Amino acid sequence: MLTLCSLPGAHWLPPGGRADVVLLDENEPVPEPTALVRLLIRDEAGRVFCVPRTGGRPGWDLPTQTVGDQGAGGALDGLVRTVLGRPHETTPVGYVRNTVPDGTAYAWPSPVAHFAVHRVLGGPRPRVDGTWFESSEAGEYLGDRHWWPLVGVDQDAARAMTDELVVAGGLWLHGIDRDRDRLTASATDALVLGVDTLSLRELAGLHGDEHWPEVDALIETTMTELGLPALTRAHLLRTELHGQARRIVTGSAEPRSFTAWAWRRLRDVAPDDEASTLRLLVALDDEYELLAALEAWAEEGDLAREVRSLDDAVRHAATAIAGGDDLTGPGFPARRL
Repeated sequence: MLTLCSLPGAHWLPPGGRADVVLLDENEPVPEPTALVRLLIRDEAGRVFCVPRTGGRPGWDLPTQTVGDQGAGGALDGLVRTVLGRPHETTPVGYVRNTVPDGTAYAWPSPVAHFAVHRVLGGPRPRVDGTWFESSEAGEYLGDRHWWPLVGVDQDAARAMTDELVVAGGLWLHGIDRDRDRLTASATDALVLGVDTLSLRELAGLHGDEHWPEVDALIETTMTELGLPALTRAHLLRTELHGQARRIVTGSAEPRSFTAWAWRRLRDVAPDDEASTLRLLVALDDEYELLAALEAWAEEGDLAREVRSLDDAVRHAATAIAGGDDLTGPGFPARRL
């Protein structure tokens, strides 16, 4: 879960109200009570399908259904059948959470109501009238909708940038690497992608003369506003481990960098529940060191083959880690995994 932005005093809320736009992790459910469900339908070109707004209001909206006695699941099923003409698989993208003062006269559940956006999988064609908005123009027509940050943000990139913020903040808080430039860069990158809270802006604007306790408090406030878990050493390491693995899987880093990182982290921060995985990676780093030591005596072709084999082993491990597999299981022997 990631809070993309918070909108205290949004114009559609009663006085004292607040709206938070929350991006969900894969398969994470929308909390109750849900007031509305909406469908996000994209075609192969990335265009977004919208229908005219109801109630005589101008503009466009995602296909929408009010949740009634049938509950959120029933409302979503009915909306899918209406728009697509048949049942179809969906996955939750996120929601807008409206919070109003308790006892406020309000058209939706109070003090909290959720307005969910579900993405239709597979790109089926709608059976109702509407229009498709190109990604380049969607913001012009849809940018004032409260759900827009869920659609307009690059979700994968936002999660990756948030993971980097978690790592930079965690390394700072635990005194492992107080890198102010990394903190401000990660906060700035998150802002550029559309993640936006007051404390995140302050973190991106650090000048360098702040005292460490001030930065500590700002990091903790930022994580709270973004809805991220407490930055324990275990969470920090797990986040960084998966981030490093994804860099190898995508080819943005060389395999040796992963094992070298594991050596540093095993020394610095490894809790017991992650140490076994890091030790397997460090064993591969030891093999890199051994091959480097043998370079003067080994045949060039043999050495190159061994390095390629070792690189492949690291990529195999990175793919497994990124996919959530356990490197200590029976499918991963200690040598070359």
